[in-house]
Amino acid sequence: MITNLIFFFSVSLLISFSTIGYGLITIRLLKIENLELNYGLIGILGLFFISVLGSYTHLILPHDYIHNSIIILIGILFLIIFRNKNFNQIKTLFIIFCFLFISILLAKTNEDFGYYHLPNSIQFAQQKLQFGLGNINHGFKHISSIFQLMSLNYLPFFKYNLFNLTNFLFLLFFVLFVIINFRNNYKSNLNITNIFIILFLILFVAKFSRIAEYGSDIAGQITIVFFLFYTFEIAFNQKLNDKYLISYFKISIIFITFAITLKFILVIYSILYFFVVLVIFKKKLFITIFKEYWLFLPIIALGIFIFYNFSSTGCLIYPIQKVCFSQKYEWALSSETVNYLNFHYEIWAKGGKGPNFSVENPNSYIESFNWVSNWISKYFIGKFTDFLLVTLTILFFFFLVYLKNFSYSKFKFKNFNSKYIFFYFNLLIVFIIWFLNFPTLRYAGFVIVFMIISFPFVLLVDEVIDFSLKSNLKKLSIIFVITYTIFLIKNVYRINTELNLSTNEHHNFKNFPFFWVNNVSSEEFNINGHKVYKVDGMCWGTNSTCVRNIGNLSIKKKNNYIFYSKKNEIK
Repeated sequence: MITNLIFFFSVSLLISFSTIGYGLITIRLLKIENLELNYGLIGILGLFFISVLGSYTHLILPHDYIHNSIIILIGILFLIIFRNKNFNQIKTLFIIFCFLFISILLAKTNEDFGYYHLPNSIQFAQQKLQFGLGNINHGFKHISSIFQLMSLNYLPFFKYNLFNLTNFLFLLFFVLFVIINFRNNYKSNLNITNIFIILFLILFVAKFSRIAEYGSDIAGQITIVFFLFYTFEIAFNQKLNDKYLISYFKISIIFITFAITLKFILVIYSILYFFVVLVIFKKKLFITIFKEYWLFLPIIALGIFIFYNFSSTGCLIYPIQKVCFSQKYEWALSSETVNYLNFHYEIWAKGGKGPNFSVENPNSYIESFNWVSNWISKYFIGKFTDFLLVTLTILFFFFLVYLKNFSYSKFKFKNFNSKYIFFYFNLLIVFIIWFLNFPTLRYAGFVIVFMIISFPFVLLVDEVIDFSLKSNLKKLSIIFVITYTIFLIKNVYRINTELNLSTNEHHNFKNFPFFWVNNVSSEEFNINGHKVYKVDGMCWGTNSTCVRNIGNLSIKKKNNYIFYSKKNEIK
Protein backbone atom coordinates (compact mmCIF):
# COMPACT_ATOMS: atom_id res chain seq x y z
CA MET A 1 0.00 0.00 0.00
CA ILE A 2 2.75 2.50 0.99
CA THR A 3 4.84 1.50 -2.03
CA ASN A 4 1.88 2.12 -4.36
CA LEU A 5 1.27 5.49 -2.74
CA ILE A 6 4.89 6.60 -3.21
CA PHE A 7 4.87 5.40 -6.80
CA PHE A 8 1.55 7.14 -7.42
CA PHE A 9 2.89 10.39 -5.95
CA SER A 10 6.15 10.23 -7.92
CA VAL A 11 4.62 9.51 -11.33
CA SER A 12 1.92 12.16 -10.78
CA LEU A 13 4.62 14.72 -9.99
CA LEU A 14 6.62 13.61 -13.04
CA ILE A 15 3.59 14.17 -15.28
CA SER A 16 3.11 17.62 -13.72
CA PHE A 17 6.70 18.57 -14.60
CA SER A 18 6.28 17.13 -18.09
CA THR A 19 3.20 19.31 -18.60
CA ILE A 20 5.24 22.39 -17.65
CA GLY A 21 7.71 21.40 -20.36
CA TYR A 22 4.98 21.49 -23.01
CA GLY A 23 3.83 24.85 -21.66
CA LEU A 24 7.31 26.27 -22.18
CA ILE A 25 7.13 25.18 -25.82
CA THR A 26 3.67 26.75 -26.15
CA ILE A 27 4.75 30.23 -25.05
CA ARG A 28 7.47 30.10 -27.69
CA LEU A 29 4.98 29.15 -30.37
CA LEU A 30 2.77 32.03 -29.22
CA LYS A 31 5.78 34.38 -29.12
CA ILE A 32 5.00 35.66 -25.62
CA GLU A 33 8.46 35.32 -24.12
CA ASN A 34 8.33 38.96 -22.95
CA LEU A 35 6.15 37.94 -19.98
CA GLU A 36 7.53 36.90 -16.64
CA LEU A 37 7.16 33.15 -16.60
CA ASN A 38 4.42 31.96 -14.27
CA TYR A 39 4.51 28.16 -14.07
CA GLY A 40 0.80 28.10 -13.22
CA LEU A 41 0.00 29.80 -16.51
CA ILE A 42 2.56 27.65 -18.31
CA GLY A 43 1.06 24.49 -16.82
CA ILE A 44 -2.42 25.24 -18.20
CA LEU A 45 -0.91 26.17 -21.57
CA GLY A 46 0.92 22.84 -21.42
CA LEU A 47 -2.37 21.00 -20.89
CA PHE A 48 -3.77 22.82 -23.90
CA PHE A 49 -0.81 21.87 -26.08
CA ILE A 50 -0.91 18.23 -24.97
CA SER A 51 -4.64 18.02 -25.65
CA VAL A 52 -4.09 19.24 -29.21
CA LEU A 53 -1.09 16.98 -29.70
CA GLY A 54 -2.99 13.95 -28.35
CA SER A 55 -5.99 14.70 -30.54
CA TYR A 56 -3.86 14.58 -33.66
CA THR A 57 -1.81 11.52 -32.73
CA HIS A 58 -5.06 9.66 -31.99
CA LEU A 59 -5.97 9.97 -35.65
CA ILE A 60 -3.46 7.22 -36.37
CA LEU A 61 -2.45 5.77 -32.99
CA PRO A 62 -4.08 4.66 -29.75
CA HIS A 63 -2.82 6.36 -26.59
CA ASP A 64 -1.20 3.19 -25.35
CA TYR A 65 1.68 2.69 -22.92
CA ILE A 66 4.43 3.37 -25.46
CA HIS A 67 2.76 6.46 -26.93
CA ASN A 68 2.11 8.02 -23.52
CA SER A 69 5.53 7.23 -22.09
CA ILE A 70 7.15 8.97 -25.05
CA ILE A 71 4.86 12.01 -24.61
CA ILE A 72 5.83 12.32 -20.93
CA LEU A 73 9.56 11.91 -21.55
CA ILE A 74 9.54 14.54 -24.31
CA GLY A 75 7.82 16.97 -21.91
CA ILE A 76 10.53 16.38 -19.30
CA LEU A 77 13.15 17.00 -21.95
CA PHE A 78 11.48 20.31 -22.87
CA LEU A 79 11.47 21.33 -19.20
CA ILE A 80 15.19 20.62 -18.85
CA ILE A 81 16.03 22.58 -22.01
CA PHE A 82 13.73 25.61 -21.56
CA ARG A 83 13.35 25.99 -17.78
CA ASN A 84 15.50 29.18 -17.72
CA LYS A 85 16.95 28.15 -14.34
CA ASN A 86 13.64 29.10 -12.68
CA PHE A 87 14.20 26.83 -9.67
CA ASN A 88 12.10 28.91 -7.26
CA GLN A 89 8.91 28.25 -9.19
CA ILE A 90 9.74 24.55 -9.51
CA LYS A 91 10.16 24.51 -5.73
CA THR A 92 6.82 26.31 -5.31
CA LEU A 93 5.16 23.84 -7.67
CA PHE A 94 6.47 20.93 -5.62
CA ILE A 95 5.25 22.44 -2.34
CA ILE A 96 1.75 23.18 -3.65
CA PHE A 97 1.62 19.73 -5.24
CA CYS A 98 2.32 18.18 -1.83
CA PHE A 99 -0.32 20.31 -0.10
CA LEU A 100 -3.01 19.48 -2.68
CA PHE A 101 -2.09 15.84 -3.32
CA ILE A 102 -4.56 14.52 -0.75
CA SER A 103 -7.45 15.61 -2.99
CA ILE A 104 -6.51 13.11 -5.70
CA LEU A 105 -6.61 10.20 -3.26
CA LEU A 106 -10.18 9.14 -3.89
CA ALA A 107 -12.18 5.94 -3.92
CA LYS A 108 -15.52 7.44 -4.99
CA THR A 109 -15.42 8.96 -8.45
CA ASN A 110 -17.86 11.27 -10.21
CA GLU A 111 -21.38 9.91 -10.79
CA ASP A 112 -20.80 9.91 -14.56
CA PHE A 113 -17.29 8.50 -14.37
CA GLY A 114 -18.21 4.87 -14.99
CA TYR A 115 -20.88 5.92 -17.47
CA TYR A 116 -18.83 7.85 -20.00
CA HIS A 117 -15.71 9.54 -18.56
CA LEU A 118 -13.77 6.31 -18.00
CA PRO A 119 -15.10 4.44 -21.10
CA ASN A 120 -14.32 7.42 -23.38
CA SER A 121 -10.79 7.71 -22.00
CA ILE A 122 -10.20 3.95 -22.30
CA GLN A 123 -11.45 4.10 -25.89
CA PHE A 124 -8.85 6.75 -26.71
CA ALA A 125 -6.17 4.75 -24.90
CA GLN A 126 -6.83 1.38 -26.52
CA GLN A 127 -8.05 2.29 -30.01
CA LYS A 128 -7.15 4.82 -32.64
CA LEU A 129 -9.86 6.97 -34.24
CA GLN A 130 -13.15 5.19 -34.95
CA PHE A 131 -16.28 6.56 -36.61
CA GLY A 132 -19.87 6.40 -35.40
CA LEU A 133 -19.06 5.64 -31.76
CA GLY A 134 -22.20 7.53 -30.75
CA ASN A 135 -24.23 4.68 -32.21
CA ILE A 136 -22.99 2.09 -29.74
CA ASN A 137 -22.91 3.95 -26.45
CA HIS A 138 -24.71 7.13 -25.42
CA GLY A 139 -21.66 8.29 -23.46
CA PHE A 140 -19.52 8.26 -26.62
CA LYS A 141 -21.64 11.05 -28.05
CA HIS A 142 -20.14 13.50 -25.55
CA ILE A 143 -16.81 14.79 -26.83
CA SER A 144 -14.41 16.70 -24.60
CA SER A 145 -10.69 17.30 -24.81
CA ILE A 146 -10.51 16.29 -21.15
CA PHE A 147 -10.98 12.64 -22.17
CA GLN A 148 -8.06 12.95 -24.56
CA LEU A 149 -5.97 14.34 -21.70
CA MET A 150 -7.07 11.56 -19.36
CA SER A 151 -6.14 8.89 -21.89
CA LEU A 152 -2.60 10.28 -22.06
CA ASN A 153 -2.16 9.13 -18.44
CA TYR A 154 -2.77 5.49 -19.41
CA LEU A 155 0.51 3.96 -18.22
CA PRO A 156 2.02 0.58 -17.27
CA PHE A 157 1.13 -0.66 -13.79
CA PHE A 158 -1.42 2.16 -13.31
CA LYS A 159 -3.61 1.46 -16.36
CA TYR A 160 -6.51 3.93 -15.96
CA ASN A 161 -5.82 4.80 -12.31
CA LEU A 162 -4.11 8.07 -13.23
CA PHE A 163 -7.05 9.39 -15.26
CA ASN A 164 -8.26 11.65 -12.43
CA LEU A 165 -4.82 13.28 -12.36
CA THR A 166 -5.96 15.46 -15.28
CA ASN A 167 -8.53 17.33 -13.19
CA PHE A 168 -6.02 17.58 -10.35
CA LEU A 169 -3.57 19.35 -12.67
CA PHE A 170 -6.14 22.04 -13.46
CA LEU A 171 -6.51 22.77 -9.74
CA LEU A 172 -2.75 22.54 -9.13
CA PHE A 173 -1.82 24.98 -11.89
CA PHE A 174 -4.63 27.38 -10.97
CA VAL A 175 -3.47 27.60 -7.34
CA LEU A 176 0.15 27.89 -8.48
CA PHE A 177 -0.83 30.69 -10.88
CA VAL A 178 -2.60 32.70 -8.19
CA ILE A 179 0.24 32.32 -5.67
CA ILE A 180 3.04 33.20 -8.10
CA ASN A 181 1.10 35.96 -9.83
CA PHE A 182 0.21 37.61 -6.56
CA ARG A 183 3.72 37.23 -5.18
CA ASN A 184 5.37 38.75 -8.25
CA ASN A 185 2.80 41.02 -9.91
CA TYR A 186 0.19 42.15 -7.38
CA LYS A 187 1.40 45.76 -7.70
CA SER A 188 1.26 45.81 -11.50
CA ASN A 189 -2.10 44.03 -11.83
CA LEU A 190 -5.36 45.86 -11.30
CA ASN A 191 -6.33 45.64 -7.64
CA ILE A 192 -9.81 44.49 -8.64
CA THR A 193 -8.28 41.66 -10.70
CA ASN A 194 -6.26 40.56 -7.67
CA ILE A 195 -9.40 40.47 -5.52
CA PHE A 196 -11.33 38.45 -8.08
CA ILE A 197 -8.60 35.85 -8.52
CA ILE A 198 -8.29 35.48 -4.73
CA LEU A 199 -12.04 34.95 -4.38
CA PHE A 200 -11.98 32.30 -7.10
CA LEU A 201 -9.05 30.61 -5.35
CA ILE A 202 -11.13 30.40 -2.17
CA LEU A 203 -14.08 29.05 -4.15
CA PHE A 204 -12.23 26.28 -5.98
CA VAL A 205 -10.07 25.18 -3.06
CA ALA A 206 -12.78 25.26 -0.38
CA LYS A 207 -15.85 24.30 -2.41
CA PHE A 208 -14.40 21.91 -5.01
CA SER A 209 -12.01 20.20 -2.65
CA ARG A 210 -12.62 16.67 -3.98
CA ILE A 211 -11.30 16.01 -7.48
CA ALA A 212 -14.16 13.57 -8.13
CA GLU A 213 -16.51 16.58 -8.03
CA TYR A 214 -14.89 17.97 -11.16
CA GLY A 215 -16.26 15.46 -13.66
CA SER A 216 -15.92 16.96 -17.13
CA ASP A 217 -17.21 20.39 -16.04
CA ILE A 218 -15.03 22.15 -13.46
CA ALA A 219 -11.77 22.05 -15.45
CA GLY A 220 -13.43 24.10 -18.18
CA GLN A 221 -14.70 26.63 -15.66
CA ILE A 222 -11.23 26.97 -14.13
CA THR A 223 -9.99 27.71 -17.65
CA ILE A 224 -12.68 30.38 -17.98
CA VAL A 225 -11.35 32.05 -14.81
CA PHE A 226 -7.95 32.32 -16.52
CA PHE A 227 -9.72 33.78 -19.54
CA LEU A 228 -11.53 36.32 -17.35
CA PHE A 229 -8.30 37.31 -15.63
CA TYR A 230 -6.56 38.24 -18.89
CA THR A 231 -9.70 39.73 -20.43
CA PHE A 232 -10.13 42.00 -17.42
CA GLU A 233 -6.50 43.08 -17.49
CA ILE A 234 -6.70 43.90 -21.22
CA ALA A 235 -9.91 45.86 -20.84
CA PHE A 236 -9.11 47.88 -17.72
CA ASN A 237 -5.40 47.89 -16.87
CA GLN A 238 -4.06 51.15 -18.28
CA LYS A 239 -0.51 50.26 -17.17
CA LEU A 240 -0.13 47.55 -19.82
CA ASN A 241 2.11 48.46 -22.72
CA ASP A 242 1.43 47.20 -26.24
CA LYS A 243 3.65 44.13 -25.87
CA TYR A 244 1.74 42.99 -22.82
CA LEU A 245 -1.62 43.72 -24.46
CA ILE A 246 -0.66 41.56 -27.44
CA SER A 247 0.60 38.73 -25.22
CA TYR A 248 -2.49 38.86 -23.01
CA PHE A 249 -4.72 38.84 -26.08
CA LYS A 250 -3.03 35.71 -27.40
CA ILE A 251 -3.32 33.99 -24.05
CA SER A 252 -7.00 34.90 -23.70
CA ILE A 253 -7.77 33.40 -27.11
CA ILE A 254 -5.99 30.19 -26.15
CA PHE A 255 -7.99 29.97 -22.92
CA ILE A 256 -11.41 30.55 -24.49
CA THR A 257 -10.50 28.03 -27.19
CA PHE A 258 -9.35 25.47 -24.62
CA ALA A 259 -12.50 26.01 -22.55
CA ILE A 260 -14.72 25.40 -25.60
CA THR A 261 -12.97 22.11 -26.35
CA LEU A 262 -13.42 21.07 -22.73
CA LYS A 263 -17.14 21.95 -22.70
CA PHE A 264 -18.67 23.55 -25.77
CA ILE A 265 -21.34 25.49 -23.88
CA LEU A 266 -18.55 27.63 -22.39
CA VAL A 267 -18.58 29.42 -25.75
CA ILE A 268 -21.10 31.83 -24.19
CA TYR A 269 -18.21 33.54 -22.37
CA SER A 270 -16.78 34.70 -25.70
CA ILE A 271 -19.34 37.53 -25.50
CA LEU A 272 -16.90 39.23 -23.13
CA TYR A 273 -14.53 39.71 -26.07
CA PHE A 274 -16.39 42.92 -26.89
CA PHE A 275 -14.14 44.61 -24.36
CA VAL A 276 -10.98 43.04 -25.63
CA VAL A 277 -11.71 43.92 -29.23
CA LEU A 278 -12.50 47.55 -28.33
CA VAL A 279 -9.21 48.00 -26.49
CA ILE A 280 -7.06 46.26 -29.10
CA PHE A 281 -8.82 48.00 -31.99
CA LYS A 282 -8.46 51.39 -30.33
CA LYS A 283 -4.72 50.89 -30.02
CA LYS A 284 -4.54 49.63 -33.63
CA LEU A 285 -2.84 46.39 -32.65
CA PHE A 286 -4.90 44.03 -34.79
CA ILE A 287 -2.48 43.98 -37.70
CA THR A 288 0.44 43.29 -35.39
CA ILE A 289 -1.43 40.44 -33.71
CA PHE A 290 -2.80 38.67 -36.75
CA LYS A 291 0.17 38.91 -39.07
CA GLU A 292 1.97 36.26 -37.02
CA TYR A 293 1.53 32.51 -37.44
CA TRP A 294 0.61 31.86 -33.77
CA LEU A 295 -3.12 31.83 -34.59
CA PHE A 296 -2.75 28.35 -36.07
CA LEU A 297 -2.77 26.91 -32.52
CA PRO A 298 -6.37 27.83 -31.57
CA ILE A 299 -7.54 27.15 -35.14
CA ILE A 300 -6.22 23.59 -35.22
CA ALA A 301 -7.50 23.03 -31.67
CA LEU A 302 -11.05 24.02 -32.63
CA GLY A 303 -10.72 22.16 -35.92
CA ILE A 304 -9.80 18.83 -34.33
CA PHE A 305 -12.48 19.29 -31.64
CA ILE A 306 -15.14 19.76 -34.34
CA PHE A 307 -13.75 16.79 -36.25
CA TYR A 308 -14.08 14.47 -33.23
CA ASN A 309 -17.65 15.63 -32.74
CA PHE A 310 -18.23 14.76 -36.38
CA SER A 311 -16.46 11.39 -36.25
CA SER A 312 -18.48 10.27 -33.24
CA THR A 313 -21.94 11.59 -34.14
CA GLY A 314 -21.89 12.92 -37.71
CA CYS A 315 -22.53 16.42 -36.30
CA LEU A 316 -20.02 19.25 -36.38
CA ILE A 317 -21.42 20.39 -33.03
CA TYR A 318 -23.53 17.83 -31.20
CA PRO A 319 -26.51 17.96 -30.64
CA ILE A 320 -27.31 20.77 -33.10
CA GLN A 321 -29.24 19.11 -35.90
CA LYS A 322 -28.60 21.92 -38.41
CA VAL A 323 -24.91 21.01 -38.55
CA CYS A 324 -25.42 17.23 -38.69
CA PHE A 325 -24.96 15.01 -41.75
CA SER A 326 -27.48 12.34 -40.83
CA GLN A 327 -28.55 11.61 -44.38
CA LYS A 328 -25.11 11.73 -45.95
CA TYR A 329 -23.22 9.22 -43.82
CA GLU A 330 -24.48 5.79 -42.85
CA TRP A 331 -22.64 5.90 -39.52
CA ALA A 332 -23.99 9.35 -38.53
CA LEU A 333 -26.69 9.60 -35.88
CA SER A 334 -30.19 9.80 -37.28
CA SER A 335 -32.01 13.14 -37.27
CA GLU A 336 -34.59 11.65 -34.92
CA THR A 337 -31.88 10.68 -32.44
CA VAL A 338 -30.23 14.11 -32.46
CA ASN A 339 -33.54 15.97 -32.11
CA TYR A 340 -34.71 13.67 -29.33
CA LEU A 341 -31.47 14.04 -27.34
CA ASN A 342 -31.35 17.80 -27.85
CA PHE A 343 -34.85 17.97 -26.41
CA HIS A 344 -33.86 15.55 -23.62
CA TYR A 345 -30.88 17.68 -22.55
CA GLU A 346 -33.01 20.83 -22.42
CA ILE A 347 -35.68 19.10 -20.30
CA TRP A 348 -32.98 17.74 -17.99
CA ALA A 349 -31.21 21.10 -17.57
CA LYS A 350 -34.49 22.87 -16.80
CA GLY A 351 -35.49 20.47 -14.05
CA GLY A 352 -38.10 18.54 -15.98
CA LYS A 353 -36.31 15.23 -15.85
CA GLY A 354 -34.01 13.39 -13.49
CA PRO A 355 -32.83 9.88 -12.62
CA ASN A 356 -36.11 9.08 -10.88
CA PHE A 357 -38.70 11.48 -12.31
CA SER A 358 -40.02 13.11 -15.48
CA VAL A 359 -42.73 15.70 -16.14
CA GLU A 360 -45.91 14.48 -17.79
CA ASN A 361 -45.97 16.86 -20.77
CA PRO A 362 -42.40 17.76 -21.78
CA ASN A 363 -43.37 19.76 -24.88
CA SER A 364 -45.53 22.25 -23.03
CA TYR A 365 -43.12 22.22 -20.08
CA ILE A 366 -40.30 24.00 -21.94
CA GLU A 367 -42.58 26.51 -23.69
CA SER A 368 -42.09 30.10 -22.57
CA PHE A 369 -41.25 30.00 -18.86
CA ASN A 370 -43.50 27.13 -17.82
CA TRP A 371 -40.45 25.30 -16.51
CA VAL A 372 -39.32 27.98 -14.05
CA SER A 373 -41.56 27.04 -11.10
CA ASN A 374 -40.59 23.37 -11.32
CA TRP A 375 -36.92 24.28 -11.80
CA ILE A 376 -37.10 26.34 -8.61
CA SER A 377 -38.53 23.45 -6.59
CA LYS A 378 -36.37 20.70 -8.16
CA TYR A 379 -33.04 22.48 -8.64
CA PHE A 380 -32.92 26.04 -7.29
CA ILE A 381 -33.96 25.01 -3.79
CA GLY A 382 -31.12 22.67 -2.96
CA LYS A 383 -28.19 22.71 -5.35
CA PHE A 384 -28.49 26.33 -6.45
CA THR A 385 -29.20 27.74 -2.99
CA ASP A 386 -26.31 25.69 -1.59
CA PHE A 387 -23.96 27.38 -4.03
CA LEU A 388 -25.47 30.79 -3.24
CA LEU A 389 -24.78 30.12 0.43
CA VAL A 390 -21.18 29.16 -0.34
CA THR A 391 -20.72 32.31 -2.43
CA LEU A 392 -22.21 34.62 0.20
CA THR A 393 -20.16 32.90 2.93
CA ILE A 394 -16.94 33.53 0.98
CA LEU A 395 -17.81 37.19 0.50
CA PHE A 396 -18.79 37.60 4.16
CA PHE A 397 -15.62 35.84 5.27
CA PHE A 398 -13.51 38.14 3.10
CA PHE A 399 -15.39 41.15 4.48
CA LEU A 400 -14.87 39.93 8.04
CA VAL A 401 -11.09 39.57 7.63
CA TYR A 402 -10.82 43.14 6.31
CA LEU A 403 -13.50 44.58 8.60
CA LYS A 404 -11.24 47.30 10.00
CA ASN A 405 -10.51 48.54 6.48
CA PHE A 406 -14.22 49.02 5.93
CA SER A 407 -14.64 50.81 9.23
CA TYR A 408 -12.27 53.61 8.31
CA SER A 409 -13.18 53.95 4.66
CA LYS A 410 -15.31 56.72 3.22
CA PHE A 411 -15.96 54.87 -0.05
CA LYS A 412 -15.27 57.68 -2.48
CA PHE A 413 -15.05 55.26 -5.42
CA LYS A 414 -11.88 56.85 -6.76
CA ASN A 415 -11.03 53.63 -8.59
CA PHE A 416 -14.42 53.28 -10.23
CA ASN A 417 -14.35 52.96 -14.01
CA SER A 418 -17.55 53.59 -15.95
CA LYS A 419 -16.60 50.69 -18.24
CA TYR A 420 -17.27 48.36 -15.31
CA ILE A 421 -20.98 48.97 -15.86
CA PHE A 422 -20.70 47.89 -19.49
CA PHE A 423 -18.69 44.86 -18.44
CA TYR A 424 -21.31 43.90 -15.86
CA PHE A 425 -24.00 44.32 -18.51
CA ASN A 426 -22.14 41.77 -20.64
CA LEU A 427 -21.92 39.44 -17.66
CA LEU A 428 -25.70 39.71 -17.35
CA ILE A 429 -26.07 38.76 -21.03
CA VAL A 430 -23.95 35.66 -20.44
CA PHE A 431 -26.03 34.85 -17.37
CA ILE A 432 -29.32 35.25 -19.27
CA ILE A 433 -28.14 33.00 -22.11
CA TRP A 434 -27.06 30.41 -19.55
CA PHE A 435 -30.30 30.62 -17.59
CA LEU A 436 -32.60 30.42 -20.62
CA ASN A 437 -30.83 27.47 -22.19
CA PHE A 438 -29.09 25.25 -19.60
CA PRO A 439 -29.64 26.59 -16.06
CA THR A 440 -27.55 23.94 -14.33
CA LEU A 441 -24.48 25.13 -12.43
CA ARG A 442 -22.14 22.48 -13.75
CA TYR A 443 -23.10 23.49 -17.29
CA ALA A 444 -21.00 26.69 -17.33
CA GLY A 445 -22.92 28.18 -14.40
CA PHE A 446 -20.58 28.23 -11.40
CA VAL A 447 -18.36 31.02 -12.72
CA ILE A 448 -21.05 33.31 -14.11
CA VAL A 449 -23.25 33.04 -11.02
CA PHE A 450 -20.25 33.73 -8.78
CA MET A 451 -19.25 36.72 -10.94
CA ILE A 452 -22.76 38.21 -11.01
CA ILE A 453 -23.04 38.08 -7.22
CA SER A 454 -19.49 39.06 -6.31
CA PHE A 455 -18.87 41.86 -8.84
CA PRO A 456 -20.61 44.67 -6.88
CA PHE A 457 -18.88 43.47 -3.70
CA VAL A 458 -15.47 43.51 -5.39
CA LEU A 459 -15.99 47.05 -6.64
CA LEU A 460 -16.66 48.05 -3.06
CA VAL A 461 -13.68 46.16 -1.65
CA ASP A 462 -11.41 47.63 -4.30
CA GLU A 463 -11.74 51.00 -2.56
CA VAL A 464 -10.61 49.84 0.87
CA ILE A 465 -7.91 47.20 0.39
CA ASP A 466 -4.39 48.14 -0.62
CA PHE A 467 -2.26 45.02 -1.04
CA SER A 468 0.94 47.04 -0.93
CA LEU A 469 0.42 47.36 2.83
CA LYS A 470 1.98 44.57 4.89
CA SER A 471 -1.01 44.44 7.21
CA ASN A 472 -3.31 43.56 4.32
CA LEU A 473 -0.88 40.93 3.04
CA LYS A 474 -0.83 39.32 6.48
CA LYS A 475 -4.62 39.17 6.44
CA LEU A 476 -4.46 37.57 3.01
CA SER A 477 -2.12 34.92 4.42
CA ILE A 478 -4.74 34.19 7.07
CA ILE A 479 -7.36 33.77 4.34
CA PHE A 480 -5.17 31.28 2.48
CA VAL A 481 -4.45 29.29 5.65
CA ILE A 482 -8.13 29.07 6.61
CA THR A 483 -9.09 28.12 3.04
CA TYR A 484 -6.54 25.33 2.95
CA THR A 485 -7.61 24.13 6.41
CA ILE A 486 -11.17 23.69 5.10
CA PHE A 487 -9.77 21.85 2.07
CA LEU A 488 -7.67 19.57 4.29
CA ILE A 489 -10.40 18.78 6.81
CA LYS A 490 -12.90 17.89 4.08
CA ASN A 491 -10.45 15.55 2.37
CA VAL A 492 -9.22 13.88 5.56
CA TYR A 493 -12.81 13.20 6.61
CA ARG A 494 -13.66 11.86 3.15
CA ILE A 495 -10.65 9.53 2.97
CA ASN A 496 -11.24 8.26 6.48
CA THR A 497 -14.85 7.44 5.56
CA GLU A 498 -13.79 5.63 2.38
CA LEU A 499 -11.10 3.65 4.19
CA ASN A 500 -13.59 2.48 6.79
CA LEU A 501 -16.03 1.08 4.23
CA SER A 502 -16.04 -2.70 4.06
CA THR A 503 -14.48 -4.25 0.96
CA ASN A 504 -17.82 -5.41 -0.43
CA GLU A 505 -19.33 -1.90 -0.42
CA HIS A 506 -19.33 0.59 -3.25
CA HIS A 507 -16.67 3.31 -3.30
CA ASN A 508 -14.35 1.64 -0.81
CA PHE A 509 -10.57 2.07 -0.72
CA LYS A 510 -9.82 -1.62 -1.06
CA ASN A 511 -7.22 -0.80 -3.73
CA PHE A 512 -5.71 2.26 -2.00
CA PRO A 513 -4.52 4.70 -3.36
CA PHE A 514 -6.46 3.83 -6.52
CA PHE A 515 -10.14 4.61 -7.03
CA TRP A 516 -12.96 2.09 -6.79
CA VAL A 517 -14.11 0.49 -10.05
CA ASN A 518 -17.22 -1.59 -10.47
CA ASN A 519 -16.09 -4.85 -12.04
CA VAL A 520 -18.95 -5.31 -14.48
CA SER A 521 -19.26 -8.50 -16.50
CA SER A 522 -19.01 -8.26 -20.27
CA GLU A 523 -19.69 -10.56 -23.19
CA GLU A 524 -17.31 -10.60 -26.14
CA PHE A 525 -18.76 -10.40 -29.66
CA ASN A 526 -16.91 -10.58 -32.95
CA ILE A 527 -18.69 -8.59 -35.65
CA ASN A 528 -17.13 -8.51 -39.08
CA GLY A 529 -13.73 -9.35 -37.59
CA HIS A 530 -13.86 -6.65 -34.93
CA LYS A 531 -14.20 -7.36 -31.20
CA VAL A 532 -16.68 -5.49 -29.03
CA TYR A 533 -17.63 -6.07 -25.41
CA LYS A 534 -21.30 -5.92 -24.47
CA VAL A 535 -22.32 -4.86 -20.96
CA ASP A 536 -25.58 -4.33 -19.15
CA GLY A 537 -25.52 -0.86 -17.63
CA MET A 538 -22.37 1.25 -17.30
CA CYS A 539 -19.13 0.24 -19.01
CA TRP A 540 -16.74 1.26 -16.22
CA GLY A 541 -13.30 -0.27 -16.92
CA THR A 542 -14.44 -2.67 -19.65
CA ASN A 543 -11.96 -3.07 -22.49
CA SER A 544 -12.72 -1.10 -25.63
CA THR A 545 -14.87 -1.05 -27.49
CA CYS A 546 -17.68 -1.19 -24.92
CA VAL A 547 -21.20 -1.66 -26.31
CA ARG A 548 -24.40 -1.41 -24.30
CA ASN A 549 -26.72 -2.82 -26.95
CA ILE A 550 -25.78 -5.02 -29.90
CA GLY A 551 -29.21 -4.75 -31.56
CA ASN A 552 -28.86 -4.08 -35.27
CA LEU A 553 -25.28 -2.94 -34.91
CA SER A 554 -23.23 -2.95 -38.10
CA ILE A 555 -19.44 -2.70 -38.11
CA LYS A 556 -17.48 -2.00 -41.27
CA LYS A 557 -13.81 -1.51 -41.90
CA LYS A 558 -12.64 0.90 -44.58
CA ASN A 559 -9.13 2.23 -45.19
CA ASN A 560 -8.09 0.63 -41.89
CA TYR A 561 -10.71 2.59 -39.91
CA ILE A 562 -13.73 1.19 -38.05
CA PHE A 563 -17.24 2.52 -38.77
CA TYR A 564 -20.24 1.75 -36.53
CA SER A 565 -23.80 2.24 -37.72
CA LYS A 566 -27.16 1.55 -36.14
CA LYS A 567 -30.19 2.93 -37.90
CA ASN A 568 -33.93 3.28 -37.42
CA GLU A 569 -33.98 3.74 -33.68
CA ILE A 570 -33.40 6.45 -31.13
CA LYS A 571 -30.16 5.64 -29.38
